[in-house]
Amino acid sequence: MPKAPRALKNEARSSGKATTLLSESPTPLNFKVPADFRREFKTYAAQHNKKLNQLLYEAFAALKAKHVE
Repeated sequence: MPKAPRALKNEARSSGKATTLLSESPTPLNFKVPADFRREFKTYAAQHNKKLNQLLYEAFAALKAKHVE
């Protein structure tokens, strides 16, 4: 089972923004997406030297920041 990237953990710690996502041990998150979305997501991650879970963490954080209540 892959762990959250160390760089992402260290970045969260150094920025003072430790998140619940990174403080717990990883657990599977399984869902299906269309093949085109999967290909685009994986291509984007590879082009930006990111792991898939790192891209998902960053995308979710950006979405939450955009919709602050």
